[in-house]
Amino acid sequence: MRALKSVGLIALFFPFAPAALAATQSNISNCQYDASGVDSFTDIFTCGTVSGSLRTLYYSTHNAYFSKGFNQDTASYGGSVKYETAPVYGFRAGVSAIFLRGIDHPDEAHTISDIGDNQTNVGEAYLSWQQDDFKITAGDQRINIPFVGDYDWRITPILFRGVDANYGDSTNYLHATKVWRYKPWGDDQFLDTTAYTDIDERTNGMWAIGGGRGTQWDNKKLTGQLWYQEYADYSRVVYGESHLQWQDTLFQPDVAVQFIRGTSLGKALAGEVNSTSYGAQLALTFTPALNWKLGYDHIAASPNSWGNGSLVVPYAHNSSSGPYFAQPFFTSTQDLGSGNAYMTNLNYVLNENLSLGTQYSFMDLKPSAQSASINQSEYLVYFTWAFSGVLKGLSLTDFAGVQTSPLYDSHFWQNRLSLQYDF
Repeated sequence: MRALKSVGLIALFFPFAPAALAATQSNISNCQYDASGVDSFTDIFTCGTVSGSLRTLYYSTHNAYFSKGFNQDTASYGGSVKYETAPVYGFRAGVSAIFLRGIDHPDEAHTISDIGDNQTNVGEAYLSWQQDDFKITAGDQRINIPFVGDYDWRITPILFRGVDANYGDSTNYLHATKVWRYKPWGDDQFLDTTAYTDIDERTNGMWAIGGGRGTQWDNKKLTGQLWYQEYADYSRVVYGESHLQWQDTLFQPDVAVQFIRGTSLGKALAGEVNSTSYGAQLALTFTPALNWKLGYDHIAASPNSWGNGSLVVPYAHNSSSGPYFAQPFFTSTQDLGSGNAYMTNLNYVLNENLSLGTQYSFMDLKPSAQSASINQSEYLVYFTWAFSGVLKGLSLTDFAGVQTSPLYDSHFWQNRLSLQYDF
């Protein structure tokens, strides 16, 4: 909850911030209720909560994705504002508004599509029910499971229309998800297609079931998760990951392994899928503020399948490398081919305001059996400055880097600068 003067100052940066936000939050801050929820019909609405994220994003690419001389520079603003009712007998309803507007966009070819088109629509619209450790949500919502997630760094989020249920907490849980439609970054409509925009075929979405388990073993914590997913007419995916962390040892080492297996399903719209990946990761905590991570993945070659053995995950294509241990920031490991992938990341939290880091990844991957390795290197630096005091909730973030690849004989530069207010 933010004070009215804070929202007023934020409006200097975001003139589109809702003026009534602070007053609404002030009213609901006085509401109190027990586990059964509020007592009256009026309180369902007056004791609800308002949250959101308002952003201005400048997104620039040069020699975009190794196309020499092809540059894109796009600035836009927008975000989402959500209202969720107070609980009554475990039920809540939520709805959000999403919007996006451009700032002096260039021609269509040089405008980045993810933040290029204006958007004005309802985003989330759901009904949830929670009893103790069990929660189920139906409708248009954010979902966060392996390869099906928000990846919310642009302006409007990726959303999904479906049913999502979880029993347990973040470590020990059973989870089930069914998705029928999704809303990508660059659209304000829920679509019956996928992120494979070159495939103009309808799909019935996907479903997944998974579980996680954690146990304490002397000064070590062992955790694991296992998932099975089916993407209609695309692929079946089995994903497993396990971590062993020494909690009272120098640097608190966290050693992890992962396994990812994908095979064809139904019409196999993206092509034959025969993908097998193995990964390992080491993470060290030198101080509470300084963390280092080293990741590796091997993707087995399969010359007659999509991407020479790459993984087909229709809602994460060209969006994120998801749970892969070794991943670049500007492109996606599962889209680049088979072979070996490496990544190292160093992050330092200087104080409550400034966090900064650097990352290097190397993709020794072949997109086809006949191709040479792309030998793609990515050099990335980033920082976040979180304001405090009356500007608490406002942050400035920048990701800047370059990718090189002898296969494409080009350097690909990208910069993402955002001013963001979360409330």
